[in-house]
Amino acid sequence: MDAYRASLTEESQIAENETDLVKNKNVTVKQFATAYIKSHENLLKSSTVRSYHTAFNQHIFKLIGNEKLTSLNKTTYMSKLINPMVEQGYLRNTILNVHHRMMTIMNEAVDDGILKRNKLSHVKIPDTGKQEKRIMTKKELKQFNTQLEKEPILTQVIMYTLQQTGMREGELCGLQWQDVDLENLKVNIKRTRDDLGARAPKTPQSIREITISRSLANLLKQYKIEISKAFLQHGEPFEKSTYVLQSKYLNPLVNTGISLRLRNTLKRAKLGYLVGHFTAHTFRHMYASYLLNSGVPLSEVSAALGHSNPQMTLSIYTERNPEKNDNLADKFNELW
Repeated sequence: MDAYRASLTEESQIAENETDLVKNKNVTVKQFATAYIKSHENLLKSSTVRSYHTAFNQHIFKLIGNEKLTSLNKTTYMSKLINPMVEQGYLRNTILNVHHRMMTIMNEAVDDGILKRNKLSHVKIPDTGKQEKRIMTKKELKQFNTQLEKEPILTQVIMYTLQQTGMREGELCGLQWQDVDLENLKVNIKRTRDDLGARAPKTPQSIREITISRSLANLLKQYKIEISKAFLQHGEPFEKSTYVLQSKYLNPLVNTGISLRLRNTLKRAKLGYLVGHFTAHTFRHMYASYLLNSGVPLSEVSAALGHSNPQMTLSIYTERNPEKNDNLADKFNELW
């Protein structure tokens, strides 16, 4: 009888192992990576967790998330993930970061017995060349803004706000309507937001009040009317705590949505050569550089940017316009 029971137990274990084997063969990159991140969240720094989420949500899941982990080889990996990132103009360091996150997942799968070996261990990331960031010339900015007037109102709100305030992308994504005083032309920056949610700004000095132009306030008013109507049509409450930037599905927008809109606008403005050189964060560089070069006091620019130390502003953001001796603006109020 004991031998019979032992036989049944052995058969049951074999069946379970075979079932696990089938499951392991069918597990996708997205399924395994999601499980890995979830199980390690409490062991990693919050900044590291955010880095994982960025690499996977913005790149890996979109391009190879549905690939079976056991079937993923070097050819598929290069053709579906690495090469497309190179073609889209990403810097080598960005691609390397994504690759390193993927290597962690592959090595974990080996440790878990899902993979016999890491077939991507000898992948070489190509040199994408040095894509130096630079601000727009006066002519380029005019060309960009001419195209911007033809873009959807959400894109206009994003680009003009970044242009005219020097705000960080995360700070713009974190703006709620209760933070915006359109009558008095004031915006209060109280939080930052990305695909992991909202949190306190980068530094205590980042919590600040900034002034906006009347033209930007009017644009925001128009956008607010349109977005509130959309909420009403979908039976969703439009509240003071509603985030300013909303996707067409009425979900709060994050950084990836901003980057995509900037990339597309640059291309449509026939400024495609700036893709990779001019990012959403470069608006911040441009804002600071033009003001400093126009004679606006360093302390005022530093406060507007939310810096704790004016020297930081001076060392990081002073860039001369590519057109020698021809800045985009001579005075603060000539920027808009």
